[in-house]
Amino acid sequence: MSDYMLKDLMVPVDEYASISLGASILEGILALKEAQRREFRDDPERHRDRAVLVKDPQGRILGKLSMWSIIGCLEPSYDRVKGGSTSSMAASRVGSARVLIEEIMGSSHLWRRRLSNIADETAHLKIQDLLHAPREKELIDESASLEVAIHRLVAGHFMSLLVTRDDRIVGILRLVDVFEAVCHMIMREDLQARADDGI
Repeated sequence: MSDYMLKDLMVPVDEYASISLGASILEGILALKEAQRREFRDDPERHRDRAVLVKDPQGRILGKLSMWSIIGCLEPSYDRVKGGSTSSMAASRVGSARVLIEEIMGSSHLWRRRLSNIADETAHLKIQDLLHAPREKELIDESASLEVAIHRLVAGHFMSLLVTRDDRIVGILRLVDVFEAVCHMIMREDLQARADDGI
């Protein structure tokens, strides 16, 4: 078991960029862009935030707005593809990634219209129109072990997890911070092994 606590690795919600639920998609895009620039101005050592937390009028965190959220809202059919039979059927075949992508796009009618037209139609949407409630696997209790967090991140291909305390979201655990902790542990073990070997 590692000696790292999730509450020490997570970024607390008050230190992470946030936006209101009623904001527009354009405001969300600007908030994401500003969040990425802010770290370099305020703390050059801090890694970029890849999302913005979404708050309700009472200040509670409801979820996160990421680059994936914005891109995904341009083509709502992706939600159907994720759990649909087409992707499962195609994925079970032996073949190239190109063939798989073409089959999914063809059978699901993805990107049949120009991207500029889709973006124009999407501009009026609000954050609340595309925000989904975090799924259980996207949440992790602050008392969970680092091993459990790594499993969740890897199994779900997540860039971050929302950290909870008493059913409230209190922070965000980013893959990059977990990576740094793991790298530190590996380097520390290597140094110890070298010391033990007298190197």
